Amino acid sequence: MLSSVRRREIAAFLKVRRARLQPEQLGLPRGARRRTPGLRREEVAELAGISTEWYAWLEQTRDVRPSQETLQRIGVALRLDPAEQQHLLTLAGYGGESRGQEAAREAVVSSPLQSLMDQLGSCPAWVIGARSDILGWNRAATVIHGNLGALSGLERNGIYQLFLGPRMRVMLKDWEAHARDCVAKLRLVHANYIDDPWFNELVDLLCEDSAEFAAWWSEHDVLLPLDGVKVYDHPAMGRLAFDYAILRVLGGNGVPLQLITYMPRSGTDTREKMESLIHHPVDVLFPQ
Repeated sequence: MLSSVRRREIAAFLKVRRARLQPEQLGLPRGARRRTPGLRREEVAELAGISTEWYAWLEQTRDVRPSQETLQRIGVALRLDPAEQQHLLTLAGYGGESRGQEAAREAVVSSPLQSLMDQLGSCPAWVIGARSDILGWNRAATVIHGNLGALSGLERNGIYQLFLGPRMRVMLKDWEAHARDCVAKLRLVHANYIDDPWFNELVDLLCEDSAEFAAWWSEHDVLLPLDGVKVYDHPAMGRLAFDYAILRVLGGNGVPLQLITYMPRSGTDTREKMESLIHHPVDVLFPQ
């Protein structure tokens, strides 16, 4: 049986996706009297091969348990991409993380994993847990994140720092695009922890204290973790450009974690600046 919270999330997700899909995209007539933005419920139901009444129950948060196959057909009807399809299935209890919620709270960085990060030298690296808590890092990572050792609790969380910390909004180029992506990535993971107060503590705080986070969270966008490029304007050393990769690793207690590594971009002077920065005193690494 699905919890009421999961049923509400499924309903909200389906409504948002249905509203975004126009009938012309599927070769359906718009009609002169269409008042619903996007597709009608009966159109989705017909495309998915299910009854309109049963599909309406999903959007009305009725206590029904759709099969994985049915949800996949609804996903095809709504033109969901792989991340969105995964999200819908996870919301309904299919294909989520195999480890429990308690295990995620107790994730730890093993000594070999910490040693690996330390040996990356001038390449910033850090390890995050399920809700983006920063669990381990090397000295080069503090060039980006500041003095992580001085932070505790939710403050030592990548999403918290992105929206509510003093550094990222100033340093990170194209902050809004990256912030939107991070919200979408967090929502994809959140589907595994919808009923968990530990995870929701972060979401509730961000929704309350950041109007931007709250607005983007309500859009129900999801995104798979992807490699990419990030550019920062460091207050002491100027422009720093990195290619970054996200690797899935196991923590010391076998809980899945993500290792994020930054590589200075070729054709820039980022590597030279990083090699200089990591040997500077604390007041340069963590300028006020």
